[in-house]
Amino acid sequence: MGENQAVMDENQALREENQALRESNARGGAIRKKPAPQDATDEAVQGLHSASVPWILSLDLCPSDTNKVLTGGADKNVVVFDKKEEQIVATLKRHTKKVTSVIFHPSQHHPRAHEAGVTGLSLHAAGDYLLSSSEDQYWAFSDIQTGRVLTKVTDEVAGCALTCAQFHPDGLIFGTGTADSQIKIWDLKEHTNVTNFPGHAGPVTSIAFSENGYYLATGAQDSSVKLWDLRKLKKFKTINLDHSYEVKSLVFDQSGTYLAVGDTDIRVYICKQWSEVLNFTEHTGVVTGVAFGGHA
Repeated sequence: MGENQAVMDENQALREENQALRESNARGGAIRKKPAPQDATDEAVQGLHSASVPWILSLDLCPSDTNKVLTGGADKNVVVFDKKEEQIVATLKRHTKKVTSVIFHPSQHHPRAHEAGVTGLSLHAAGDYLLSSSEDQYWAFSDIQTGRVLTKVTDEVAGCALTCAQFHPDGLIFGTGTADSQIKIWDLKEHTNVTNFPGHAGPVTSIAFSENGYYLATGAQDSSVKLWDLRKLKKFKTINLDHSYEVKSLVFDQSGTYLAVGDTDIRVYICKQWSEVLNFTEHTGVVTGVAFGGHA
């Protein structure tokens, strides 16, 4: 009874936070227009991870100080790097598998929600809740402050691995990608799959919601980025990429003006026109993570 009451209290708190987010979005509080970025990337930092297994598989920026960069590596380590001071702040070495997704958060709790590799992480706009997806075919919703897994759900009809996950900015719905090329939209409160977006021809590798919540961008191993209008629930644009291009990372900037796409290079598109405005080719390997900094 006590545990059920605690979960009910947490759900009530989440509903109140979601209501505040909706009111903020209605006032336009989440949308900030900025000029085009003149320098959207820094030179690659060498030597953060093991020299024998050097690949960085994921990254995130500290929300309060974007000089702090969090990276996950094929060497099973997580590294906190201070870009301004050009030094490693911390290295976390307790993982048993390669680290494919990371989120920067001050909490010391580590929810353990899955029985297989975690393929996606997304932080709820309220800041205290974590969405995760996994090869075990489940998505989970956890309280970061307590480390408690509040909900764990699988799509019994689909029966395949989840490949990525992302919260919608309003915190009420979220999306997951699957190994069989499906994009599924879920209602967080009801734990139900409310709509699907078919159309990709390979495993979905990344999804991203625009900050105003109107658009969803999806990438897969089919050399394309598809754009969906969430108000009309339909696809309105496909960006066809080079034949060998497999989208590894997608992200909108905080103003909702730009979309970055990462694989063999980094391509930045301006929203609405969906035309390429910047291309960064400094990396010599596959780009596995992209994030906009505070001055983007």
